[in-house]
Amino acid sequence: MSASDLGIRRLDDVLAWTSPGGEVLAVACDSLGAIGPKPLDEVRVPAYVVGRFACRVPLMELLAIGARPLVVVNALAVEPSPTGEEITRGVREEMVAAGLDPDLCLTGSSEKNVPTSQTGLGIVALGAFGQAGPRWGLAREGDVVVAVGEPKVGGEVTLDDRSIADIPTLSQVLDYPGVGDVVPVGSGGIASEARRLAGRAGLTFEADCHGDLNLEKSAGPATCVLASLPPQAVQGFLQHLLPTGRPCQPVGVLRGAYSPGVRG
Repeated sequence: MSASDLGIRRLDDVLAWTSPGGEVLAVACDSLGAIGPKPLDEVRVPAYVVGRFACRVPLMELLAIGARPLVVVNALAVEPSPTGEEITRGVREEMVAAGLDPDLCLTGSSEKNVPTSQTGLGIVALGAFGQAGPRWGLAREGDVVVAVGEPKVGGEVTLDDRSIADIPTLSQVLDYPGVGDVVPVGSGGIASEARRLAGRAGLTFEADCHGDLNLEKSAGPATCVLASLPPQAVQGFLQHLLPTGRPCQPVGVLRGAYSPGVRG
């Protein structure tokens, strides 16, 4: 039996499942290792911060394609206390930012049998689409791709950094009239995610970045977001995002798909 027979569809990093009754569910996940407060962690940060960013990624992936988050699964590879408790506190905070009640919508487990010397966890977020279905393939030829936030990774990432995107910033992006496809940027970097965004609509991405933004650098835990817009909407979009304090910069243009005999 194939995935299509089961009603399963891949939307980049999100899996969507259509039930026999027509409901469409979405599943996103993220993992983290060697980042935290333990002795063998390569990047030393508080467990609370680990929970915030680990949960933020799958929630942003769901929200970006129009899914309403429903449930979060917190799979901890650390002891329940103190590390597990602090990670979970961060997870709960991000759930609240996404409109979820952690007391009702959070489940998970931790390592209770052996001591751990390095932080590890996985986060799964389950969501559902409304009647409009996924926000997918909305970009059009000639659209400008704008990056909101800056790519940062590892020790560069802090909670109080106003140059990185977060869930409220993503909500502002999605609220702007005329925004097409929206993509949180992860370890693949801006250029890689922009090409995937373009591919949703059968287009190609042509980089055109006049600042010092590194389009190849990892954005770690979704520290920036891409949005496609018609050229005439870009200036208004930049003004709309100004109150967030996040840097916004056009990084390229969407062109028609390459075909033989046509210059790419």
